[in-house]
Amino acid sequence: MNASDDNELKTEETTSSTLIELQPHELEQPPKKKESKTLSTLRQIFRAFFSWEAIHLMLSHHPFCEVFDPHVFKIGKLRLCRGCILSYPPLYALVSIFIFWKAARDFFLLETISIIDNLWWFVIGFGILTFGARWLGRYSIFIKDIAKFSRGAWTGFLVLVIISQHWGFKIGAALIVIGGMTYLSLHRGKDMERMCDECEWNADFHSCPGWEGMSDKLFQAPPPIAESIPPEKQNIE
Repeated sequence: MNASDDNELKTEETTSSTLIELQPHELEQPPKKKESKTLSTLRQIFRAFFSWEAIHLMLSHHPFCEVFDPHVFKIGKLRLCRGCILSYPPLYALVSIFIFWKAARDFFLLETISIIDNLWWFVIGFGILTFGARWLGRYSIFIKDIAKFSRGAWTGFLVLVIISQHWGFKIGAALIVIGGMTYLSLHRGKDMERMCDECEWNADFHSCPGWEGMSDKLFQAPPPIAESIPPEKQNIE
């Protein structure tokens, strides 16, 4: 057997191995890998959303960090958002009382002073209290709590305006409520971002103890996808 025969034999072996590795059933594997990756991602999101860490975060609305302790009420291991606990109960209570208690509804819609309904005096009074307490809240956390409670009550009275008054006042009250909630959400997010950037962890959620357990579930890096690389062609001398 001469050198040309050896080269032809090598060529046949290379071609045969290449043909075996590129069978049709192997070419259909990438779609299955993509489907498996999608299901894995959905399972990861589902487990993260219903995990204890996620529920804990949804109740506190803040990282589990001492810097944010003034923003939460701590009951054992639970951390409850201070703003939500103080603001939402008066809001829901006022709306429920107005809807289901006729005597209260008649009182709010009664004109006892001047030519405006009693409801408007509460709107004006709690509006002034909300802005005043918010401005003075920088000096005391107790005054901040008063501002949060007053804010919830003021929002409740504005909802009563939306329910009971004519369209001009409905639109005005709705714009105040939507604008106020948008401002508070953006302000809270910006303030939280600033505090995390100034922290020693520098907003590194993977290392920050305040996000421990949650970052592993929400910010987990996807596993690398194995790709089959075809064998390089051998140089035939």
